[in-house]
Amino acid sequence: MNKNTNEPSNGVNRSLKVRSYVLLGLFLVVGCGVLIWRLYTWQIVRHDEMLNAAASQQMKDMTITPQRGQIYDATGKVLAKSSIVWTITADPSQIKAPSLTEEELDAMGGAESDESKAQRRAARIQSVSQDLAEILSMDAQEIYDKLIDDSKQYVLLAKQVDKPVADEISQYASDNKLSLIVSQDTKREYPFGAFAASVLGFMHADGYGFYGLEQYYEDVLAGTPGRLVSQRTPTGGEVANDDRVLYEAKDGDNLILTLDAEIQAIAEKYLENSVKVNNVSERGVVIVMDVNTGAILAMATKPDFDPNDPMTIYDPERAALLEGLEGEEYTKVQGEERQRQWKNKTITDLYTPGSVFKLITTSALLDSGTATVNSTFNCTGSYTVMGTDYSCADNGYGVKGVHGWQNLGQVLENSCNIATIQEAQLMGKEIFSDYYTAFGFTEPTGIDLPAEQYPREGVSYHSVDTMSAVDLASSSFGQAQKVTPIQMATAVCAVVNGGYLVQPHIVSKIVDNEGNVVEEFEPTAKRQVISEETSAALRQMMEAVVGGGADGAAGRNAYVAGYHIGGKSGTSEKLDQGPREGTTDEYEKVSSFVGVVPIDDPEILVLAFVDEPHAETEFGSMLSAPLVGNIISEVAPYLGIETDPSLLPTGNVTVPNLVNPSNPSYQQWDMAQVELNKKGFAHRRVGTGELVLAQSPAAGEKVPAGSTVYLFTDSADIPTVTVPGVVGKSAALARQILSAAGLNASLSAEEGTVTAQSVAENTGAKMGSVIELTVSGAEG
Repeated sequence: MNKNTNEPSNGVNRSLKVRSYVLLGLFLVVGCGVLIWRLYTWQIVRHDEMLNAAASQQMKDMTITPQRGQIYDATGKVLAKSSIVWTITADPSQIKAPSLTEEELDAMGGAESDESKAQRRAARIQSVSQDLAEILSMDAQEIYDKLIDDSKQYVLLAKQVDKPVADEISQYASDNKLSLIVSQDTKREYPFGAFAASVLGFMHADGYGFYGLEQYYEDVLAGTPGRLVSQRTPTGGEVANDDRVLYEAKDGDNLILTLDAEIQAIAEKYLENSVKVNNVSERGVVIVMDVNTGAILAMATKPDFDPNDPMTIYDPERAALLEGLEGEEYTKVQGEERQRQWKNKTITDLYTPGSVFKLITTSALLDSGTATVNSTFNCTGSYTVMGTDYSCADNGYGVKGVHGWQNLGQVLENSCNIATIQEAQLMGKEIFSDYYTAFGFTEPTGIDLPAEQYPREGVSYHSVDTMSAVDLASSSFGQAQKVTPIQMATAVCAVVNGGYLVQPHIVSKIVDNEGNVVEEFEPTAKRQVISEETSAALRQMMEAVVGGGADGAAGRNAYVAGYHIGGKSGTSEKLDQGPREGTTDEYEKVSSFVGVVPIDDPEILVLAFVDEPHAETEFGSMLSAPLVGNIISEVAPYLGIETDPSLLPTGNVTVPNLVNPSNPSYQQWDMAQVELNKKGFAHRRVGTGELVLAQSPAAGEKVPAGSTVYLFTDSADIPTVTVPGVVGKSAALARQILSAAGLNASLSAEEGTVTAQSVAENTGAKMGSVIELTVSGAEG
């Protein structure tokens, strides 16, 4: 019976065994298939990927950042430099929980749970984060959040770390066997802050030039990164052996600019003041340019920004636009305002040039042979072209008029719109358009800066095919076209330099770190636009516009005694924007002036304009001419441009009243300087205020020609200075010593040795006082 009952059981067991073997075999086949497929995938399909992964675990491949090239001004001052800093990164995947001792493992039953391991790793990272936060002056929680994710192999902890901190991090990583990597990097600095900012540009957070010269010359400045390939330790460090391969980085080359920091500072000082006191809405610009070579000596836009922190909006009125905004609207307006302050208005903005453009119309008329310098045109006060009425605007001094018959020079002096229209009509649109193109207004100048505005036919100018009679009339005096300031400056250079359209440029050469010249930029003349004879005639006309500072001269506020200065003012209306709010016939204006010195043998051009001033007067002759004159008064002596003795006053000159409440313009320090410029006085502002509260020497006092008048803008109290002893000094040296002390000198003779002084040595005298010196005999 037992035998019968056991037989079915044995059969079942055999059946189970067979099925087990079959399943086992199946599992083995499937497992081997999966393994073979995995091996095939790893070794064949993903061979390169797995090889790179293995190499990344075993090898350390580090990029070596090159030193970015520096930017120097024409005199060698550093305007942008890079210093060595360090970047701290970490590999969270390599940060493990501390190893357990055998006793600790035994206490856990021989194995540790994943949860326990994770907790101990988190505790370690918490401690490390606290330590790193103290070294790096960072938030510990921020570091912890970066290190806790063990799925990451790279996280950035800190950038632009100085060497002492980097050394401390390296030592900490070594002592604690942490996967922290300290790599060398560079930090871009602009030593002068908000200085030539729109020209220099700045660096993007990712390390490349984002604007200005930094962007345009990125390939030159950036250099070529290097690499260091070596064996990697478990903590991410480098194994010291002979297998390391180093590819040296090539540092960037340096830029030497044509821009002169001293001239730039002068231009910025006066432009910033003009923008402020004239309540300018759309910023102002100044260009100082070598008329013969196209070299840019200064290029300023105000208000501007600090390239060390370009994301901050510096204009308080513009920053106020962000108040109350949120979300996408905030981001949009913030971006627009940043772009606005970064823009280099001298090359990116089109503006209506106004009467400055009459220089071009007159040049074309004369050079084409259509008229001569003696040709005359009649202004009757009004003129109609195809139903459009024109008149001559107020010249800034309340003079509107009927100018009557005028020759070409008088047309410019009077800035007569009606006569200029007649000049253009006499030429015809074909000749006018030919010269318009030849002067470079239909193409960008090609200056070595990014984002130069490109003129567009039908938008910024009228072509000969589309130009109507009204377009020609309005274009003749600069009211129907738009140009960039750099285009206008370059064109006027051609007017005065003999007729040559020069290539404007701001970099003179590229040099390497050893001072070797990599590339030098030679002055380039694109073409001759007008003849030498036409250019000479225009120079004479431009000097008459300034008129030696005489009352009634349209450009008199740009005059500086001793210099032959030529110029032309412009006041254009922004008709395309519509009338100002609350008015029907009053438009926003652009006030401009271009000056050239010396006009009889041109060296430099100064173009200035303020966009949308809101002042008592908005004419270029009253706003921008003083700006140009003040710049010339400091730049011309700095450049060593000689004065003409016949244009300088001699003997004693009466000091004008600059603190007269009945004449508010004289109270403004920059306008006070304009009056001093005309009379040949030097000037020095003492204080940071806007109005002249006191002056020395006093109004009405007769002092030697060329004396310095001190303008006090913080207090009406004139400070006392100590009189130095100059007896025994040469006359020239004595004058210099007294000037350095804040005093003026009256010499009995220009050459010889000082034998006596009117105020004793080491006694006090008011700043600006005149010390009389007795000079006799030969110099000692």
